[in-house]
Formats: sequence, C-alpha cells, structure tokens
Amino acid sequence: MPARANGFTICGQRITDVRIFDVILARPMVTKVVSKKYKKLISLVTELLISDDDTGDSYMLALTEMEKFRQEIKNKYRVFLEQKELNFMAKQLSVLKKQAKNQLLDVQNSMVISNTSSKNR
Repeated sequence: MPARANGFTICGQRITDVRIFDVILARPMVTKVVSKKYKKLISLVTELLISDDDTGDSYMLALTEMEKFRQEIKNKYRVFLEQKELNFMAKQLSVLKKQAKNQLLDVQNSMVISNTSSKNR
C-alpha cells in the first residue's frame, strides 16, 4: 500500500511504503482502491464506446482495458474482495464487453462490405 508521495516519519524513520497482510485490515483499503480503478475504467470504456470510430480501434482498446482490469483483480485483489463485489463488477463488465464486441463486429462487417462493393465496381 503506497503512502503519500513524500512519506511520513515514525520514531525518526521515514516510511514510504506500508504493506498490510491481514485480510480483515486490508479489505476496506483494497475495496476503496479497486472501486476507484473500476470507476475510472467504466468512464474510459463508456467514452470509447460512445466515440465514432470507423476503424474499430477504440472498441479494441476498450476490450483490452477491460481484460487488463479483470486480470489485475483476479491476480492481486481477489483474496481481499467479497464475492458480492466481484459479481457486481463482473456483470457490468460483461455487458460492456458484449456491447464492445458487437460494435466491433459491426465495424468489421461494414468494412468488409465496403471493400467488396468497391471491388465489384
């Protein structure tokens, strides 16, 4: 758990990094960190899905960011979070992931159709 940028002092020792291994003590702090990251991810993904992208790059970026977040939660924070929180995030991310995949497929299909129609002329 990182402390403030310049650290703090306890008994004359400068402390810059604090690690908490007890699940009960770490749960509220981890929940706060994960919820911040989750809100940031949701706003980024929503912005990417709303954008008008003809190439599909923003949809691929949204899918990549969602997968990175999922892996990070799975590997780092799964022990500290409650199952209810994990299920809630998983449901919302699956809906956004499905929408991103559908929009990406639409873009790819329109690109294929435009390429085949231009070849026919």
